This record gives sequence, C-alpha cells and structure tokens, in this order.
Amino acid sequence: MEDLEIFVITNGRKTFEFTMKSLENQTQKRKITVIRDMKWVNALNKCIDLCESEFFLRIDDDMAIHQFAIAYYINRTIRVRKSKTGVYVCKLWEDWSNKPAGGLRMYRHDITSKIRFRPSKLGKVDKVFRDDLQRRRWKQTKDKSILGLHMLGSIEDQQKYRKLWRDKNASISRKAFGDTFDNKIHPVDQSLTKQFRVLKKIRRLNKKYDTKFLRFMLSQRQENA
Repeated sequence: MEDLEIFVITNGRKTFEFTMKSLENQTQKRKITVIRDMKWVNALNKCIDLCESEFFLRIDDDMAIHQFAIAYYINRTIRVRKSKTGVYVCKLWEDWSNKPAGGLRMYRHDITSKIRFRPSKLGKVDKVFRDDLQRRRWKQTKDKSILGLHMLGSIEDQQKYRKLWRDKNASISRKAFGDTFDNKIHPVDQSLTKQFRVLKKIRRLNKKYDTKFLRFMLSQRQENA
C-alpha cells in the first residue's frame, strides 16, 4: 500500500490551471486523481472510494502549493500513523487578505472511510467531519505551517462559483445563503499569474510564523546541497 495519494476537486475555475502547475513542480510525486463537476460531498466521498493508499490529500481548485508540500506531507505520514490523528491540517496563505487562512487537509483513509463525509446546511463538510471524528475518539491535528496559496479568481469566476455552490450544495434558501460570508465577492487586484508568483514568499512567511515546514525546507535544502 502506498503512503499517500492526491485528489484534486474542480468545477472548472480558472485557478485550476495553477493548482495543477504547482503539482507538476513538486519535488516528490504521488498519484493524482482529478474529480470534476460533482456535488461537493459526493466528490469527497468519491475520494474515499477511489483511494488505495494509507492517506489522501484533498486539494481544491483554488489552491497552489509549494514545491516541498507533498514531500512534507509524506514526512508527516510517518508521525501521524502512530497517533489518533484522523485528519492533518496545514495553512494556506491568502495574499489578498494578507493572512494565513483555509486549510490543506490530509485524511487517514481507514478511519475516514468508516465515518465518511456529510454536509452542513451550507454544503460544507470540514466542521461536521471534525465533530464526527471526535465522537469516534480520533482527532484533527492542526499545523500552523503555510504550505501554499489560497488563490482568488476574477469577479466573474467568483460569481459563477457562488451560484454553482448555492444551487448544487447548499440546502438553505437563496436569501439565507445570500446573507452568509460564503456569498461574499472579494475584489481582485492581482492576476492569477502574479498571485502564483507569491509562492516564492512561502519560505519567508514560514520563517515569520516559525513553523515546522520551515525547518523541513531547510533540511531538504541541506540534503540536496
């Protein structure tokens, strides 16, 4: 059995191209499966059904990850497999909000397949899964390491995605959805190409927050020197 495989979930956002470009640049490779145009919870449960590895990493199509990100998660599997960690969460950097946000999640396949994913009224799964995990006496482990970027598409792309999410995933009324943060459209001041270049800042950002990923990157560079 392999240690880790990767699932990319997309509904056709323009950021997807940069997600895949970041995966092509990884220093360590693992099997990648792209899941397209599905209801969110169904796409996540399909990850469980298709997974043939001990762990799987979920990457959304608005994420771009640092070249050492997969290598770091492979390193984490060695530590996590001996613990009661069911999901391991690292941070992403939002340059447009100037803060760490979001989460890059690695799931332990055996326990995830027993729990599976179910949606909140907004169609989200992360908090529901965390609570279900804890009821089984497993845990979600948070790591403040910043492994990549949460990218921001154009206004048009955001509007299209919000409508798609509301229609396919949310079970609340349109009016109720309209009042949520998830319906907010964010102003865009950088092209996707410029946003992608922010990956060059990841080492400096991890130094600022004194993360495990910084120490891992330094060790990798020493090994390759």
